[in-house]
Amino acid sequence: MEISKLKVFLDLAKTLNYSETADRLFTTQGNISKQILSLEKELGVTLFVRAHRKISLSSEGAMVKPYARKIVNDYESLNIKIADYLDDQSMTIKLFNIPTMTNYDSFLLLASFLREHAEVHVELQEKESEQLFDSLRRNDCDIIFTRTFGKIGKDLDVMPMEEDQLVAMVPADYSVLQKDGSIKLQQLAGEKFLLLNSATNLLDPIRNLCHKAGFTPNIAYTGTRIDLIAAMVKNHLGVSLMMQKTVERFVDDKISLIPVDCKLPNQLCFIRKRGHNSQASDKLWEFIQENK
Repeated sequence: MEISKLKVFLDLAKTLNYSETADRLFTTQGNISKQILSLEKELGVTLFVRAHRKISLSSEGAMVKPYARKIVNDYESLNIKIADYLDDQSMTIKLFNIPTMTNYDSFLLLASFLREHAEVHVELQEKESEQLFDSLRRNDCDIIFTRTFGKIGKDLDVMPMEEDQLVAMVPADYSVLQKDGSIKLQQLAGEKFLLLNSATNLLDPIRNLCHKAGFTPNIAYTGTRIDLIAAMVKNHLGVSLMMQKTVERFVDDKISLIPVDCKLPNQLCFIRKRGHNSQASDKLWEFIQENK
């Protein structure tokens, strides 16, 4: 007996309309009729009473319906169980990460793991920070690497890795500095700000820091491309506030990174869902714990 026939039967028993069931199952009325007739022949009963272009469930159909539902539900549960089992046995890890992951020591640790565990394959995929937690909770990935600014949900396991320092990205000839080479955030109050947008989760924390320092930042540009922001800073179109390790590779003789006098508490972390995880995910997690 084909499961597809039972699915057609259950849908038609619900709609009592060949046309509607055909639309719902993306097929033709003729195919629906063919499947029902085939099932009736296979079972040796009449499932629907047909009269005056209308149908109703027969007494035999009513008897068959709960059994058909159980068979379909069990079949779907079996498919889910098999998929879960295959995922558990798989040695592939889907790791979604912020675009700047390669700037951090955590990436070197990941590379070290892959050299030691050739049997494990890691699929890296870059996403902006705001997308990562949703992707993890939807089971689109196994692990994420991202920056956090505080507590996260209790449904997640968090592996803190490293911290980063807030710096001002300014033109190299910028002259407003403290004796120790740092800059007070208030000194930037009159500047045009070129910032990473809300997709990176940095925009609101930086706004809040500016408000605490007594001013509302004049934001002239927001975006996701650090190289574009760096080019704008070089051309004296404004200044930026960034995390140091994110922008270090953009420093040259036309741009400087200056420590800011206030801290932006943050951590770079590996994060996964709490509970059952695949063998490959557990191997990576244990390796990070032992070697970070």
